[in-house]
Amino acid sequence: MTRLVLWLELVQWRRDPRVFGLLCVTALVLVGATIWSTAGDVRQRDAQQQAALAAREQWEGQGAANPHGMAHFGDYVFRPTGPLAQLDRGVQARLGKVVFVGGHRQGVPMHADVARAGTVARFVRPDPGFFLQMVVPLLLIFLGATGLARDRDSGSLKLSLVQGAAASEILRGHILALWGLGLALLALVLMASLATSWICGGAAVLSALSAARLAAFVAIYALFLAFVAAFVVAATTWMSSARAALLTLLVAWVAGTALLPRATAGAAAAVLPLPSQDAFQQQLREARQAGPDGHNPLDAELAARKQAVLDEHGVDSVEALPFNFDGIAMQLDEEFGNRVWDEHYGELRGRLEQQVAVASVVGAINPFQAIDHLSMSLAGTDLVHDLAFQEQVEAYRRELIAKLNHEHAYGGSRTDDWSWEAPAEFFAGLESFEYHPPSLLDALGRRIPELIGLMLWTALLLGALRRAADRLERGTLPC
Repeated sequence: MTRLVLWLELVQWRRDPRVFGLLCVTALVLVGATIWSTAGDVRQRDAQQQAALAAREQWEGQGAANPHGMAHFGDYVFRPTGPLAQLDRGVQARLGKVVFVGGHRQGVPMHADVARAGTVARFVRPDPGFFLQMVVPLLLIFLGATGLARDRDSGSLKLSLVQGAAASEILRGHILALWGLGLALLALVLMASLATSWICGGAAVLSALSAARLAAFVAIYALFLAFVAAFVVAATTWMSSARAALLTLLVAWVAGTALLPRATAGAAAAVLPLPSQDAFQQQLREARQAGPDGHNPLDAELAARKQAVLDEHGVDSVEALPFNFDGIAMQLDEEFGNRVWDEHYGELRGRLEQQVAVASVVGAINPFQAIDHLSMSLAGTDLVHDLAFQEQVEAYRRELIAKLNHEHAYGGSRTDDWSWEAPAEFFAGLESFEYHPPSLLDALGRRIPELIGLMLWTALLLGALRRAADRLERGTLPC
């Protein structure tokens, strides 16, 4: 009976010109959005690679130079796109793409894509994740509510039950029809993305894709689509009319996709507010000015460090030292700055992680938020991946500046000799930045509440459907 119901649903969708037209339009929009998003992602990856190579050539092209001068000249790090950013851009569209790495300050991402910045970004240039989370469930709601209502109104549902058909098999057929349609659209998205990646970037782009993340992405969306199918059939079965079922489903869709996420963000911002950019930078400047200044020979802390070094080497002046004290002073300046950055950026990061935790708890309750969080996490475009990127960039900056200061101190120059230059080979030997995104297990490990919540919701709905099937067979539900 399950196969028969499934087949009849597919036939009805094919024969109804309005439904068939809607399915075709949805498929075309999905494919178009996927091609657009994937092609843009390939172009962005290529542009970032070219920019990174150009920045490296510019760094090495300076030739022989003063190490501290090169610390001010700095380097540029370009944010790589997420492993599956072509499927879900996440918050990546609203974040800066370039970080300046230099001495005396921690770099922050700059130059966000203005065309996609702001709250409306996902509506202006939607990605496949947007359609899979928003449009496809809406399509399943309309098809599911009208399909089961059609069987109820025509009397075919009651006739099937009278003839001995199991209600559970009938409901299972409707669920499988909706779930199968959702999976077909998901497969269409994946095929369009892979084909576009191959056409635009060749085998190199495909080989860069994470097969494990892609498989997890498919599995998570398959679970979400199963939830949607079960939710639609359960609501339609328990409601007394198709209109009541459709209204209930639409209210749940609006609340889950728009109202609750916005309320969560507003509540998190109110309870765990973030400082404004101007206020935060002012706090950094004030804290930084309280410490040693490597460029100020009259600085008290710097003078104490200088005297300790002189006593250690048994000399009376820095000119008599066998190395350049200026390099030590610069590193002392950097180390204090690093402590300031750790304190203030650490507080900011902690507040952001608290906001993420609040959203994660709500995501365990709201399946539509759960799939959004899981999708971004698997695509590598959520806030957790952004914080990991910034942390790695800062570690690279500190290591780079420490090496430059060490060369300035012990590379062969003497104190106050700012004209001394390290050879070009030294700068060419310094490693460039390489980003290592969090592993798949780490990404999923941070989304355990959402994953458990989505699984529990699906299981609860399947249990409700079993009860609904029993009541249909006993005649206590309208059929």
